[in-house]
Amino acid sequence: MPSERVEQRREGVREEIKQAARRLMAEHGTAGLSLRAIAREINMLPSGLYHYYGSLDDLITALIVDAFNALADALEAARETAAGPGSAAQLTAVLEAYRRWAMTHPTDFQLIYGNPIPGYAAPREITVPPVIRGFSVIVGLIENLLQSGVLEAAPPYDVIPPEVEARLQTLIERDGYPVSARALFLGVVGWTQLHGIIMLEMFNHIQPVIGDVETFYRAQVINLLKTLGLKTAI
Repeated sequence: MPSERVEQRREGVREEIKQAARRLMAEHGTAGLSLRAIAREINMLPSGLYHYYGSLDDLITALIVDAFNALADALEAARETAAGPGSAAQLTAVLEAYRRWAMTHPTDFQLIYGNPIPGYAAPREITVPPVIRGFSVIVGLIENLLQSGVLEAAPPYDVIPPEVEARLQTLIERDGYPVSARALFLGVVGWTQLHGIIMLEMFNHIQPVIGDVETFYRAQVINLLKTLGLKTAI
C-alpha cells in the first residue's frame, strides 16, 4: 500500500542518517556530530533532516536507544544459547558477550558509556527502558544463582552500604528491575570492574601489557565471580 511504501522509505532515510552519524562519531567523536555535517555526508540539505528528526538531540536519542537495544539483543542471545541454563557458565557466557559486543561496536559503546555529549540530556522515559532490558539479563542471572545457593555473597560484598542499598531499592521499585537489591549490587560491582577492562582495550591501552585480552577478560570474569561468592567451578 502507498502509505506503507512511504513509511518504508522514511525508515530507510532514517537509517541512512543514523549510519552517517555513526561514521562521523567514529571519525571525530561525539564532538563532530552535527546535523549540518550529517547532511553533507548524505548529500541532503540540513533543513531536510528535520523531516526525519526534529533536532540533533532527537537523533542522538535514537542512536542511544538503538545501541542499548542491540546490546540487550546480544546479551539475550548469549543467555539463550549458553550451555547450562541457570549456571555460572551461563552468566560467564553473557559477560563475555558484553565485551564482544563492545569491541564489535566501539562507536555505539562509546556513545552510551563514553564522554557525555555537551548540552545533551537523555530523556529518561525513552532511554532507560532499553538500559534496563540489557542489564536485567545480567542481574537476573545473578539473582538465579543467589536463589539456587550457587552464589552466596562473600565478604566484603555481603554487606551493602545502607545509602547504596536505599538507592538500589529505589531503582528496583521505580524501574522494575526483577531482582533483589543484593543481586543488583553484585551486578554493579561486577560491571564497574569489567567495564574498566573493556575501556582500556577499546583505546588499546591494555594490549601492550597483557597481549591476549580475551583470555585475560575471561579469567577476570571467573575471578570476579569467585570473589563475589561463587561456590562451584565454572
